[in-house]
Amino acid sequence: MANSDTRFTALGMSGSGKTCYVLGMYYEMCVGVRGFTVVTQNDTATKLELWMDKLDDNTGQNRFPAGTDTTVFDDYGFKLNYRNQPIMSFDWIDYAGGTLRAREESPVVFSGLEDSIRNSTALYIFIDGALMCGDDFDTKLRSVKRKCARTINPYITEFIQANEGKLPPVVFVITKADLCGSDTNNEEIKKVIEESFSSVFGAGSIAYIVCVSLGAGISDNDYSGEVEPVNIQTPFFIGIYHEFLNFCLYLKNQITENEKASRNLIAAQQSEIQRQNQRWFFTNYDRINQCRDRIARANTDIADNLELLKKYRMLLNSVVMELAKQSNHFMVIQNGHEVDFEPDSSMYEI
Repeated sequence: MANSDTRFTALGMSGSGKTCYVLGMYYEMCVGVRGFTVVTQNDTATKLELWMDKLDDNTGQNRFPAGTDTTVFDDYGFKLNYRNQPIMSFDWIDYAGGTLRAREESPVVFSGLEDSIRNSTALYIFIDGALMCGDDFDTKLRSVKRKCARTINPYITEFIQANEGKLPPVVFVITKADLCGSDTNNEEIKKVIEESFSSVFGAGSIAYIVCVSLGAGISDNDYSGEVEPVNIQTPFFIGIYHEFLNFCLYLKNQITENEKASRNLIAAQQSEIQRQNQRWFFTNYDRINQCRDRIARANTDIADNLELLKKYRMLLNSVVMELAKQSNHFMVIQNGHEVDFEPDSSMYEI
């Protein structure tokens, strides 16, 4: 895998829409949303551009990209820019829907899942919205449990037990929401997911539920409807929010530690300057100048770190504002309870 700043891991069964989501996200973000743009290059750019052309120009099922092969995973490398300035690089790891059932056929790919989740800022679980069509709630619940949760849950449980009960933030993405939107409301979706993936909603957890679509009418007339993505950028912004939040908290802790060390250094150098100035005949002016240089460098380090934190707080605020605008279109479940979307207030204490 590439040496990117972070990664996001996507899990879901074959046909759940993971690969189509990557295409839809890039379709929106390569143009830009509120100053944020996503770029890629080389083979990834060529593949996504060909898929976008097919999505725009073709009709029928062939306009959509095929799913990932069982024995491989796709590693999409992207760069995130803000107002044309590079901010971070990230990998989107798209595991084949059959990988979770291929312990023997593809053990190398399967063993990479745990490492990928452990090193991901967020874990995405994709659920085919077609499983939630119809009027009967129990049928929807059985469909999601049987065709999705019963395969994914054992692996999630195994990961939680191996990592001291911890999971990264989990984003449940309900794809093809245009198919089930008239049949299933938000409360039903929440209940289906909570009952199907109960291990995700324990103490200390944070999870999101987002419904997305490549177009409200894209499936009309043999899938010839217009491409008009709905909420497609929201799951991506949730992951970016947590990455910026993690980095800001890291910077804040580093700044606190470095500033304490720098203040101690400055105090020691000032004491040495004072000591040298009190020596009438043996004042070491070179020593005084060295102390002043160290003080200047320490003050510069403090200022640079604060400026960097200010920059990433600004980026975090921009993402928070975007998510706040979309907050009616996704759910946040923290420690097993639905809550309003709110940024971490501790970010603003320094």
